Amino acid sequence: MKNIISIFFLLILNINYAQNYGSPEYQKTRIDEAMYCIKNNELERATSILYSVNKINSKNELGKLALKKADSLLPIVQQKIIRNLIGTWTLFESGSNWGFKTEKDTLIKKVLIITDKNFQFYEQNLKTKENKLIKTEKTTFTKYEDMSDNQFDFVFTDKSIWAFFINKETNVLRQINTGEETDEGRTEIVCGNSELNYKKD
Repeated sequence: MKNIISIFFLLILNINYAQNYGSPEYQKTRIDEAMYCIKNNELERATSILYSVNKINSKNELGKLALKKADSLLPIVQQKIIRNLIGTWTLFESGSNWGFKTEKDTLIKKVLIITDKNFQFYEQNLKTKENKLIKTEKTTFTKYEDMSDNQFDFVFTDKSIWAFFINKETNVLRQINTGEETDEGRTEIVCGNSELNYKKD
């Protein structure tokens, strides 16, 4: 009997949550949260929240308002992301959450130069200091959202999608493969992502 009561109670809770989640009241609460983030200059978080509000209900006025605000914030956030990445970075380790391998080549140093327009990948001869350009990729953001409603990852010419961000505590630039673009949208890697870690020169 206790089991039946417990199951019934959980069922009621789930129904209430589902109703509240899809309600205009819930959308309004989330929009208020996004506005608070904007006031605190947490623009990335605000943008993600607003896109999620639109996904809840894209047809009502709150959903339309959230989309309009998110679309206006997105280019500002993306430009801020690029500005934070600009600089010359040296690769010191690569791998995934399964483990990392430290760069130990004494002849070649792998260097990444980020500008507002592109990523430039070089191999530098440590003896001659000569830089050999390996490839250049434009700083182009993917147009597809990830599971967190973000559009902050970059897409390369081979359709691979990469997140770039700086760990503020260690000042390490992390380049993480998060998926690839397809004809249907994008894939998303959630475990074992390839990762390259850089230190600033």
